Amino acid sequence: MTREAVIPSLPRRDDVLQFDRHQGQTPQLAIRGIRKLNMQISFGFFLVLLAAILQGTFICPMTMVDGWSWEHTWATFSLLGMFVLNWIIILLLVPRIFAVYATSPTKDLMVLGLFGIGWGLGAVLFGLGMDKLGMALGYPIIMGLIAGLGAMIPLLFFAPPIPPVERVLVVLGTVLVILGIVVCSIGGSLRAPFAHSASAGNSSAFKAGLVIAILAGVLSCLPNVGVAFGANVIHAAAKLKVSASSSGDTVWALLFTLGCIVNLAYCIYLMVSRETLHQYLGRATPRNLGLSATMAAMWIGSFYLYGAGAARLGHLGVVMGWPLFISLSILVGNIWGLSRGEWKGSPPKARRLLNQGLGILMVAIITLALSNSF
Repeated sequence: MTREAVIPSLPRRDDVLQFDRHQGQTPQLAIRGIRKLNMQISFGFFLVLLAAILQGTFICPMTMVDGWSWEHTWATFSLLGMFVLNWIIILLLVPRIFAVYATSPTKDLMVLGLFGIGWGLGAVLFGLGMDKLGMALGYPIIMGLIAGLGAMIPLLFFAPPIPPVERVLVVLGTVLVILGIVVCSIGGSLRAPFAHSASAGNSSAFKAGLVIAILAGVLSCLPNVGVAFGANVIHAAAKLKVSASSSGDTVWALLFTLGCIVNLAYCIYLMVSRETLHQYLGRATPRNLGLSATMAAMWIGSFYLYGAGAARLGHLGVVMGWPLFISLSILVGNIWGLSRGEWKGSPPKARRLLNQGLGILMVAIITLALSNSF
């Protein structure tokens, strides 16, 4: 059995029509089937939109944390989001999750575990890459690779054969997402230029920063690649009567758990090396715990909503759904930034580039949506 054959998704419109003809059903019943399919796809887009809103919003509570260093907030968020809430959700959606893993190929589980460790390392490298290269160069490289590779790898290696028009629209939409990210990032760098950047330093520091940023982008796309690769695990879930919209979640549980270990290890290292562990004993800790829990709930919720939405987007769910998810979350994040006055007093050129970048992202979203209309 090929991997793409068991990726959870709805049937295509042509499949519905062929099935109805084969069963001798009337055109009216075929039309009803297509209408039902269209409703499911529309609901899938809605879920991806909700997921993007949560993903674009989850960092906001972090700006209200007081009395903690970054590593304290991130460690608490990682523990709650990647492990505690992650397993609460998966046990509610897939009560027999351990039976799914027991019947899945050990090799596949090990690879997904490595994906999780790689993704966790990518999250750490993201921050380091931004520090080394700055906003203008670091952000477009990292986010562009996340959006591009997260869509292209499943399309090239795991997706079933698709019509040329669909393939062109998916590729075009993904390229537009990357372009929109780059333009928004340039605008952001003009709004608040980084005082320190490896690009302004020596050549070796710049090269090191570039390698870190590329690794961060490649590793951070692994959650979506993991869903595409984990078809055998998803098939094992389907055999145990797990719904198509939840079977892909079995990959999240394992992947994010391993990623949690890496993020926690790095944060603990920072706390020890900087001698800041005592900050957990401060008066602001109860409030900060609540803010971190809010971050965690929005973040992990966004991935489970994305997974449910992608499963309803048809045979290209994880291919076109991922850049859609990334671009919408960036759109939401910038809207929050505007509403919080982060762009107040910025140069006109910066605002103009931001508007152009957001416009490109909107065109990308429409293009990706159209790719699912054939």
